[in-house]
Amino acid sequence: MKQKKAYPTNLFIRFLVYLIFTSFTRYYRVKKNIPPEVKKLKAPYLVLANHVGFWDPFVVGNFLPHYTHFVSSDAAFRNPVFNFFLTRLGTIPKKKNMRDTQVIRDIVSVIRQGENVGIFPESVRNWDGSSFPLDISIIKLIKLLKVPVIVPILKGMNLFNPRWSPHLRRTKLEVDYHLLFTKEDVIDLDENKLFDLLSNTLKHDEIEYQRKAKNKIYNNKRAEYISHALYICPHCNSIDSFKAKNNDFNCSKCNYDIHIDKYGFFQSKNSKPLKFDNIRDWNRWQEKWLVNFIKEKIELQFEGIIFKDQQSKVYHTKSNGNPQFIGNADILLFLDHIEINFISDVKNIYINFNDLQTINPQVSEMLEVYFRAEAYRIIGKRKGVSALKWEVAVNVIWRHLGQKTKLSTYINSK
Repeated sequence: MKQKKAYPTNLFIRFLVYLIFTSFTRYYRVKKNIPPEVKKLKAPYLVLANHVGFWDPFVVGNFLPHYTHFVSSDAAFRNPVFNFFLTRLGTIPKKKNMRDTQVIRDIVSVIRQGENVGIFPESVRNWDGSSFPLDISIIKLIKLLKVPVIVPILKGMNLFNPRWSPHLRRTKLEVDYHLLFTKEDVIDLDENKLFDLLSNTLKHDEIEYQRKAKNKIYNNKRAEYISHALYICPHCNSIDSFKAKNNDFNCSKCNYDIHIDKYGFFQSKNSKPLKFDNIRDWNRWQEKWLVNFIKEKIELQFEGIIFKDQQSKVYHTKSNGNPQFIGNADILLFLDHIEINFISDVKNIYINFNDLQTINPQVSEMLEVYFRAEAYRIIGKRKGVSALKWEVAVNVIWRHLGQKTKLSTYINSK
């Protein structure tokens, strides 16, 4: 009996997506740099790319000579439209921020049947264009698979399709492909050498790249939704106080007013001195600030509300079912639990940090809470409410409680 194929694809959907993204890359003039050794490489091989924009796998995969099955967060499958296409494209689901041995078995199965697998080793799309540190476990997988490794580097994606914005912006975007390891390299090189080479090749800093390249952004909504990423005001330390319109955003508490120029850098619009001229430095500062803020609350054994999102929309789903709207609620963070207090007659939800499995921003930067094998999706009352602040704060609390297996590898919660 013929063995069932792992993650089969629908040829018509594959062809349709190929046509769409061939047109997409031509329309936006995406440049590809593919050396001969990559063009001639036979499947199977492993594709490891940096991760910034929502469309990364489609852009990266469209230029490769062989079809690639990408690994994606299982949260993406909870959207019925995405689920329709992702399943027919043979996408491999992975539980985000959770130990998932099944995904390893799935990757091995796809490789063994002679097909390629694409992974974003940073695990998540980054917020400011600067690569996250890698987890050493990716080298274990490379050693296990014993296939060549291709590394595509997306340059300009944080200007073209930043994680925090739903808008695409015309600018220069290019993809550099590297055959980093041959099969022989994977077998012969030790793990430390493989890790160093991969880390150095994948490392990309969009701010430093843009300071030199000075690529223009042809868009007049350069600031809209930036508060998904920037949630602390550096002047008054208010949380989630920014409002954005067109190319400007300002703090509603102290009127710290910022303009984003045509290259993506920040300028002060009033007499308040400019603290940061770019999103990377601001993001690094605010993470440290919030980590220290939560630590101080822990030391003081603070019993009140640390912060809250009011009148948020809450959706619920079991497993991979479609999310169902259950009501509007205030979401409150305490040091020992999270409360979802509904404004209507829906029963309030009390989540302690032992039962909480994951909490992080997901598709469209809504907050996803995974609790007792059930998912709750939370959307802020106004556009741009930050879900990222929740992930950072809860990581500090988890570390204090000794729940290190739940920590996000890309957040420095120490």
